[in-house]
Amino acid sequence: MERVTPPVTPPATPTAVPAPAAPDRALHLRPAKLALAWALALTLLLHFLPMLLPDWGLRWLQWPLLILSTLVHELGHGLSAAAVGGEFQALRLWADGSGVALANGNFSAPDRAAVAAGGLLGAPLMALMLLMSSRHPRGAHVALGACAAGLLLVVLLWAANPFAVGFCIALGVPLALLAWRGPPAASQVICVFLAMQLGLASFSRADYLFMATAHTGDGAMPSDVAQIAAALWLPYWFWGGLIVLVTMAMLGFGAWWFLRGLR
Repeated sequence: MERVTPPVTPPATPTAVPAPAAPDRALHLRPAKLALAWALALTLLLHFLPMLLPDWGLRWLQWPLLILSTLVHELGHGLSAAAVGGEFQALRLWADGSGVALANGNFSAPDRAAVAAGGLLGAPLMALMLLMSSRHPRGAHVALGACAAGLLLVVLLWAANPFAVGFCIALGVPLALLAWRGPPAASQVICVFLAMQLGLASFSRADYLFMATAHTGDGAMPSDVAQIAAALWLPYWFWGGLIVLVTMAMLGFGAWWFLRGLR
């Protein structure tokens, strides 16, 4: 009798289960890259459109940014005075782009130099903080909200003339609304854009760093670098050059920090 051997079923080959794909990092980088592109495009339009179309009278588009840079400059003076033990009394802005911060205190020579330098470094420091915050949409939201809160404090505590009050309100309300209800992408674009403008403002009036006299709505007075030279030693142009180097270092670090996140 013939014996029938049952077929042998080969062992099942284990099926490899693919590991879940890692989150696509490009999706996280895309908002920051778009924010940089939009901010750069707006900056180029804002600065070159008035030159390309001189008969259209578009210079006024740059005027709010001039006032903003003056505001940050004067806040740098006032807050530096408070930091070294003085009293930040008042801040005034004028439509021609000039401004003044009034402070009182028993300042030593190094204190007076610090107060003068605080204004010159206000714009690059603010640009640095905005760049560091704008790598992520949430950070941009927080930064714009902090700016709006800071402008409210300026109105309540220090703004001493109607123009300063009106400008701070006109700038603070849109920033507050954007931080509260605005789309994250828009907050990121505005944050990067403001950082660019303050960075450019640090150099657009760089000639001021090599002047002995400043002209404001209150009249002529010693420039910031002249005040540093009077409080310490060496000529005012030396301190102007040093401020330029510090400004470049701050802006360079901010740009590196932001761009590093795009890799």
